[in-house]
Amino acid sequence: MYRPTILADMPNHAKAMTHEPFGPLALVQPVDEIDQALARANALSYGLAGYAFTGSAATVNRIAEELAVGTIGINQMVVTIPETPFGGIGDSGWGREGGIEGLEAYTVKKYVGHLQI
Repeated sequence: MYRPTILADMPNHAKAMTHEPFGPLALVQPVDEIDQALARANALSYGLAGYAFTGSAATVNRIAEELAVGTIGINQMVVTIPETPFGGIGDSGWGREGGIEGLEAYTVKKYVGHLQI
């Protein structure tokens, strides 16, 4: 079992910063401006979830539009419940689980046109 761990101010080339870590690991990198934050976050091919903390409504909107992840938590760490879809983009997976979007993967849609003769 691993204990929850926070890694702060890691160099950009560190393995934890270039791969998709799982487990109780939080990577913290303070930034000076939103452009820098988005560039760092979108630099990798992974995009399962992202988190940001801000008091600016304009920054919230920009992160929501530009952060390349499947799920975003802004000013919160809980970003999914059973009724909502969860899944990543890029190398973080395909499809969604949860919500109606998760059920769609198990359905087959078929159209049958029938003309009475």
